[in-house]
Amino acid sequence: MTTCWRNTAALLAAAWWCTSTDAWTPRAIPLTDSVPRHVVIDDDFTRPSDKSSPVSRARSLFDLRHGTGGGDEHADRTATAGNFNWEWWNAGKGQYTSLRTPAAAFLDDESDPELYADLCDAITTFGQQQLGMNAASPPWISCYIDGCEQRLHTDAPHGPWAYVISLTPDEVVDVLDGGETLIMKPAILDYWRGFDGFAMEEGELFEKVQPRFGRFLSFDPRLPHGVRQVRGPRTMEGGRLVIHGWFSEPTPFLVGGLAAKGGEAAGHGGEGEEAVEEEEEAPEVAVAAKILDEGLSAAMNALGSVGRVTGCLSVRMVVDGSSGEVTSLDSLADSLVPDPDDFQGVIGETEEGEAIYEDARADVLLALQQGLADLEFPAAPSGEDTVITVPFVFE
Repeated sequence: MTTCWRNTAALLAAAWWCTSTDAWTPRAIPLTDSVPRHVVIDDDFTRPSDKSSPVSRARSLFDLRHGTGGGDEHADRTATAGNFNWEWWNAGKGQYTSLRTPAAAFLDDESDPELYADLCDAITTFGQQQLGMNAASPPWISCYIDGCEQRLHTDAPHGPWAYVISLTPDEVVDVLDGGETLIMKPAILDYWRGFDGFAMEEGELFEKVQPRFGRFLSFDPRLPHGVRQVRGPRTMEGGRLVIHGWFSEPTPFLVGGLAAKGGEAAGHGGEGEEAVEEEEEAPEVAVAAKILDEGLSAAMNALGSVGRVTGCLSVRMVVDGSSGEVTSLDSLADSLVPDPDDFQGVIGETEEGEAIYEDARADVLLALQQGLADLEFPAAPSGEDTVITVPFVFE
């Protein structure tokens, strides 16, 4: 089992630092109670009803360039550089068909110069809060009009989680034929284990997710998925419009007391000389990284004797700011599945003679719990609690 968690001491030294925990509301459950969750749907995070939110501003810019229902009924006839960013993407003999553009190119507009940065901040924040992911690939914008689709495929190499943010107004979704994201249900990939002989239809084989405005969909890209063919709209403003990409390069990060950096004025020169502010890494950070590395090493050694799993698991630790003790150990995101090639079957029996089957997922969670729960970190200088997030990728 290849486990990607890298050298924590080195990563934390270059990690994302934040001394504010505003809006830090991750969805977490105790680590040993974690269950796999391959699809995450959030309709509130992007604040779709707020006109100042990045998704609302992005849609407004799109309508300004391509819409006909605004103040300028001839907006769709305007010949500007912004209108010509789109590529007609038809690849793999119909495997992928849509209009697409890099979000950085399309959202570069003098009327809202901070739009792209605000959008990327929102995507990164979602990844940190809900999935324990600290980085995302540069986003794309795609528009699906009549005939556009993505046929079923997988794209696991891009990152452990894919995401789609809809910019499609609900009134368009209500009349749109097609455009749903199709994601195969995990049970279908283990089809014969629970086969009962009954017929199944599309809704039992796939999750179908409508592109409601502002909806933030993230999912395990190892699952076969696609976009149902759109039929009807010939105008871009009537099509399925989405921002999409992947959360990639999982790395540890932390917020709170142990994330603080120290600083002191390095220059106190005479007349005309400006003081230079020089930041120094708090010594507690290096100590915390070393302690975490030791705990992870112990957990990795324990994993060598349990069954293999594949997928991504993001673990969140809360460290008491005063005592340095780990007060909670939770799972933020969990797409782990047992490796069927390594399944050992019956590994023992109970006193009553009942068979005990290997449970690789439970063994991995328990090994991490035992390796991390009893760690003791230094107290934070401010006394503020610290939240440490460590993503594990099992390959």
